[in-house]
Amino acid sequence: MSKPGSSQARWIGILAFLLVVSLGELLALILNYQNNFYLRQYVSDNLSATVVITVSLLVFASGASYLISKKVGTARAPDSRVPAFARIGSFVGRRYKLLIVFWILLFAVSLPLSQQLSQVVTSSTSGGQSGSSESARAQILMAQEFPHPQANTSAIILLQGNDVTDNATKRFTLDLEKQLLGPGALNSVENVTSVYSLERAALTAFYLQQGESYSAAQYHANQTLWSYTLSTYPIPIPPAILQNFISPDKKVMIVLVSFSKSPGSFGSANSDPILKNVVIMRDIISQLKPCYGGPSQTYVTGDLATTADSSLGSQRDLGLIEPVTIGAILILAGLFFFAIATPFVPLTIVGMALLITEGGLYLIGKYIIPIQDTTTTFLFTIMLGVGTDYSIFLMARYREERVEGHAKAKAVQTSVTWSGESIATSATTVIIAFGAMTISSFTLLRSIGVGLGFGVLIALLVSLTLIPSFILVAGDRIFWPRSGKRFESYATKARKKRSERPGYFRRAASFSVRRPGLVLGLTLLISIPAIYISLTGAMSYDFTAGLTHAESVDGLVVLEKSFGAGQIGPTQVLVQFPVSILTNGNLTQGAQADLENLSWNISSLSNVEKLTGPTRPDGLPVDATNMTGLTPQQRLAILGSIGSDRRTALVTVLFVEEPFTPKSLDTVNQIRRLVTSLQRSDASLAQDTILVGGASASTLDFSNETVSQFNTMRVLTVAAIFLVLLVVLGSYPLAITGILSIGLSITWAYAATLLFFNNVLQSGVLFIIPLVLFLLLYGIGMDYNIFILTRIREEAQKGKETRQAVVDAVDRTGGIITALALILAGALGSLLLSSNRLLQGFGFAIALAVVLDAMVVRTYLVPAIMSVLGQRAWWGPNRLRRVRFDKKAEIQSANP
Repeated sequence: MSKPGSSQARWIGILAFLLVVSLGELLALILNYQNNFYLRQYVSDNLSATVVITVSLLVFASGASYLISKKVGTARAPDSRVPAFARIGSFVGRRYKLLIVFWILLFAVSLPLSQQLSQVVTSSTSGGQSGSSESARAQILMAQEFPHPQANTSAIILLQGNDVTDNATKRFTLDLEKQLLGPGALNSVENVTSVYSLERAALTAFYLQQGESYSAAQYHANQTLWSYTLSTYPIPIPPAILQNFISPDKKVMIVLVSFSKSPGSFGSANSDPILKNVVIMRDIISQLKPCYGGPSQTYVTGDLATTADSSLGSQRDLGLIEPVTIGAILILAGLFFFAIATPFVPLTIVGMALLITEGGLYLIGKYIIPIQDTTTTFLFTIMLGVGTDYSIFLMARYREERVEGHAKAKAVQTSVTWSGESIATSATTVIIAFGAMTISSFTLLRSIGVGLGFGVLIALLVSLTLIPSFILVAGDRIFWPRSGKRFESYATKARKKRSERPGYFRRAASFSVRRPGLVLGLTLLISIPAIYISLTGAMSYDFTAGLTHAESVDGLVVLEKSFGAGQIGPTQVLVQFPVSILTNGNLTQGAQADLENLSWNISSLSNVEKLTGPTRPDGLPVDATNMTGLTPQQRLAILGSIGSDRRTALVTVLFVEEPFTPKSLDTVNQIRRLVTSLQRSDASLAQDTILVGGASASTLDFSNETVSQFNTMRVLTVAAIFLVLLVVLGSYPLAITGILSIGLSITWAYAATLLFFNNVLQSGVLFIIPLVLFLLLYGIGMDYNIFILTRIREEAQKGKETRQAVVDAVDRTGGIITALALILAGALGSLLLSSNRLLQGFGFAIALAVVLDAMVVRTYLVPAIMSVLGQRAWWGPNRLRRVRFDKKAEIQSANP
């Protein structure tokens, strides 16, 4: 049947392939983390260069693995025919006590490190955008020429009521300002700015002009502040300034709190002093509200608050997700084995592996890259889901062998030999998929790739060594109360039941083998609308909107409704002239003409609500070449929009829609195309450097850069997984079937995710979800593909005809694959309890895809495809083919 060859050599080849690819990914990771600007710019700006680098890496890795496997395969004696995992099983059987001691010692070393993981976990998702992008260059120029507090060093307090200009809200605001600036109240607080602090400054200046001392002027200013209202102050605040703090309907007021420091790289809301300020401010506000009849609702929002809420949300999510995940695994595993003790075995051992992984991640986070808090939430569910899957798959094979009457040691040996290969192949594909994320410049994706890839590796090692070692110690007691004589009785009944009546999975596989055309036709019928929905579904670009139940996000909604959607994240157009644009305190004629030409064209776009700049300080055109006829506020606004180098002008654009809608992102594209067109047609503008930045531009550039990088990741992932499947299965058709069937599951699940989130939850699907979903499912979803295909190969190697091998394999593995899918779906489905839409989207899509893959694709579609292929399913490279038939059978199969 199968050609003599070395399975061990194949696996050494795979390990060599993974080693070369991993070294390449590690190099990319280090270069990304160390911000190697020139290499990153070259790779990110040249798609062809990226493809060449990726293909070269794969070709080199493939060549190295082939040469190494060939060298090992030809150098070994005849006993090299012993499968590699049979050797691992034999080693475990001889050294199981030593292995248990090793893992216990490793656990003891890792435990104190895992307790320090929070010290290297960050809540910030920023970072990773290429420094060569236009928005990044605009941000750098903005920081140089228009120094202002960074976004993440200030918070916005919104006061909402029927009339926020009344005396009650004034008293509340002034007392709040006093409390926030009080000694020891907030960490590194710098200033609190409101309409009343501005009025105090104006009144103080007025009394100083009257000849009063500074202390007397301050005293009189405070007295006047308390005695009058906004509409009756002797020195009124200009309307242009007032509209930035009080909404037109007078129902919302803004109070700004700035700090002299920003949160640390690894800040959490419970430990970082700046992020803790958000919690403190909310506590102070809640204590003040009962004392006044002022604002009916308050919000602490802004970038600083959303970062804090992200940290707090992650901690709450873990508190919900952990017990649900553990409970789901205990219940589903207990039902499958119909035992009490069995579910605790993989759960306990994988839990130990999780702590070991967290200890390793602490070292990675401290010395290599920051670990994002979303990664730790993901890690828990992925480790318990995937690790439990691997462990239960091996334990189920052990039970199967014991039911067949094999001795304990022999059952463990067989389980590691056959299930171990399936588990290792599956884990390899998962690690490849996660490892591909490390080439991203986005900190969140690199963190997920490193953390989950490392976690799956530890789960694999535990499943191959510690689980079988524990079984050798405990024996059939792991199936308590089905142990001893009860287990013997169960085994007898199971053998009798299998021989007397075929189960559901045998009937399903037999149906698919007999009616492959019907199954493939139904698959096509379902796939056409799913593909259409996947290609045309609307996506969201707003990461902060993912924190659905956060006060900061609710505050942004109020801010948007009260002050306009574009107020949340204005777009900045920076124009840098070759020479100074100021002469005698006025704008030069050339600068006036260029800036007004640019401003007029941009303001004509449909999504632009308001534009301000040197020629439009209030949104309307003025003659800035002669400022003597302008008001002091207008002159101040014009000079404030000119940089410290006196040759950079800032034009601020507010959109009608919020900054992260597809229309707003498209408006950025329109502005950039408009700038290019104007520079081509206007010789004076052609000399200027014009950059478009801001929230919308940054999101657009990040999206474009991420999609480009994901194209590389897709090529790398699919190519690497195909090579692994080809080596393990020894068949081109089976490797292609595995790749395409996973793509089908992804398409179905993503279409359902779009329908559910867009139409039921009305929340939108983040654009990054389908990108990450592709990599996650090509790793995790490939598990069941490999489990069934390797079992079909095993049955065929026993001499069975292909269709019979398919039916027997599905019959033997259908129950365990479905159980594992439900366990993994239950673990990942718990992410739906998260307050983060990103995690909710991942949880829903991956859980659904896993269930569809196991219960539909593996049960019906794979048998149908195998039936159509027949013995041609085993066609592959001569050296790698694992199943062979005699020439007569092959000719008959090729000419049915």
